[in-house]
Amino acid sequence: MKYQYTFRLKPLLLLLIFICPFLAEGQNLPVRLKFEDGQVKGYFNSKGGERQFTLDAFLASTDGGIKTQLLSQDSTGIITKKYIRYFDHACEITSVVKKTAYGLQWDIYIKGDGSDWTAPVETSLQWADAGALRFWTSWADNQQQPASDKWQDPFLPAPFNNLALVYGGENHLSREAFVTPIASSFLKSDNLGLSFIQSLKDTILDLELHTTADGKIAYRHLNHRIGNGHTVHICHQLVLHEADWRAGMAWMIASYPAYFLPGEPLVNKIAGCGAYSSYEGELDTAKYREMGFSLNWKASLDFPYMGLFIPPVKSDDELWTKYRQRGEKVGDGLASINRLSAYSTHLAQMGFNTISYFNVAEFGNGMVYPYKGNQVRDSDLWKNPNDFVYNKLKQALLKPAGVLPDWDERPLFSNWEDCVVLDPGDTAYRAFLLEQARLHIAKIPSSSGICIDRMDWQRFYNSNADDGISMVQQQKTRAMVTSWKEIMGQLGPVMHAAHKVIFCNPLDRRIDLMEQVDGIYDEFGYLPSSLNLCAQMALLKPIIAWTASKENLAPDPDAYFQRHLYLGAFLTVPYPGNDHCITPDAAAERYYTDYGRLLQAIKGREWVMYAHVVDVENGTAKANIFKAKGKIIVPVVLGGSSAQASVIVRLPFAALGKQNLVIKVLYPGEKDWHTIKTIKFAKEIRLAVPLKRGCALVSIG
Repeated sequence: MKYQYTFRLKPLLLLLIFICPFLAEGQNLPVRLKFEDGQVKGYFNSKGGERQFTLDAFLASTDGGIKTQLLSQDSTGIITKKYIRYFDHACEITSVVKKTAYGLQWDIYIKGDGSDWTAPVETSLQWADAGALRFWTSWADNQQQPASDKWQDPFLPAPFNNLALVYGGENHLSREAFVTPIASSFLKSDNLGLSFIQSLKDTILDLELHTTADGKIAYRHLNHRIGNGHTVHICHQLVLHEADWRAGMAWMIASYPAYFLPGEPLVNKIAGCGAYSSYEGELDTAKYREMGFSLNWKASLDFPYMGLFIPPVKSDDELWTKYRQRGEKVGDGLASINRLSAYSTHLAQMGFNTISYFNVAEFGNGMVYPYKGNQVRDSDLWKNPNDFVYNKLKQALLKPAGVLPDWDERPLFSNWEDCVVLDPGDTAYRAFLLEQARLHIAKIPSSSGICIDRMDWQRFYNSNADDGISMVQQQKTRAMVTSWKEIMGQLGPVMHAAHKVIFCNPLDRRIDLMEQVDGIYDEFGYLPSSLNLCAQMALLKPIIAWTASKENLAPDPDAYFQRHLYLGAFLTVPYPGNDHCITPDAAAERYYTDYGRLLQAIKGREWVMYAHVVDVENGTAKANIFKAKGKIIVPVVLGGSSAQASVIVRLPFAALGKQNLVIKVLYPGEKDWHTIKTIKFAKEIRLAVPLKRGCALVSIG
């Protein structure tokens, strides 16, 4: 096999240099490579002396010692090969490590012999001395404190420790998770960082991140199919940058923009505080504007059953019976296409937006097994979900690998109202979903788009199908993450061509699943770990966080709202008819009104990703920094009883392109901005910011 690597910076080089002035100023330190003692070692100089790390790609072997063969070594890089036996199987691992403008690119090719098999693949970086280093990844928090309901800042690095994190989380409640495959090491005394990155262009199945107290960082790649005819390719980048998490993430954004940027920019006009409600009555529009309300994710009760969101009725006026969740009737219990359209039109006339419910995995209600069959005309199959699934979509039924034996044909049932789980990788089901999306566009023109629920099913593997790349317990499968990418690769262009947005409820928190997604509605955003994880996938996209009840605001409502401001996240408002989330309550609404104008001010915000861009001296408060509506917005929050915070902002002139800058502040419970000073641009701006209720929203423009 001929091994090649590709520099992926061509269209993004200028953006990368602009975002990472560390490279532009010539401060990047060249990495030297050596093949020593059978290992690939990297070296670079720092102010404190030479730094060394070792790279290794490894599979468990049953054949004793493994020897690494040097194939080539020159000024551009090193190529090595090792041969591994694993019981009755074998494979060849070729590592290609090349020097690049940003550091190193490391390509690993695993070519198997004989029949198909699978085993964990570990790719690792081991520091020779990690004593002075600090570690960061896109985690829920730095894992230094025991798990609790108390919010912790996810952007604080920590000393190396023994950690095991799961990409996306083992489940949607997991704290031991990471959302973007970046593992950063910081040497703060030298302002030097190195990020060990997993390429988002790879096929990522299950992935774990392990670290040790002595400075080892290891990605563990699971369920890849190895065997004759299969070559598993894993690509890592090792990026040198300043000692700040923003610098490594800025490189990722510049290198993989499709995963971070919304495909439909209109999402920033649509997004704001939200609701999840089936209520169709009148609103006190002035009150809801004051609370920052902007859109309703129309709760999933208009369909006859899950998955058939717009049934094949003969006319737009034809009525069908809405699904009755827990047996409860909503309104008169009837729906039609014209009623759905009229609701979105009416909400738009009030100045608000609708996103419609969508789901690509769950289908039907009251599903049964075994299905005995009925004599039904083809045109009437839709009227009963069992008739429709077992006659039209049977091949899409998900059989979870490793859960049921081969002979067991039972479908996988959801925990919601006896749905079954379908695989959108199935051709017929994918076509059905795309037609449902086209019907949404054509029949509900005032709806702003859709929100896809229940991404937790993407963690499964379907043993009823074969994607040619995944394998679970020696069983060929189709990974639901590959099915998601297939359906989104078609659904995204359909929606975006009509200028409709796609939100998702990301119960599997993985940045590689966010391509084609314009915004996030986090159903568990009231939990600190969920909010932190999802916010890190929404640096350049809007995020709305769930508030389950007024009790979530306790014991400190100001702190609750301020952590959302810090993360640039909107909240779910107390709205009539909200489904398992906060409903109208005078005490809670007072806080929403107090913070509504601050939340409106961050509408359309994007995180500013320069290294060391904002600090608060002495840690009296926390500060983040966004760009919104042509201004720099700095939320200064969680200051407690402090009357003032000393804030340092470091920006290049290009961030605003203005010499004369006006500094304003807005406080909770106040309607008007206050000008505190007018200044000339400087690379470092120091501001003494008065706080009220531990908070101030600072505008620079």
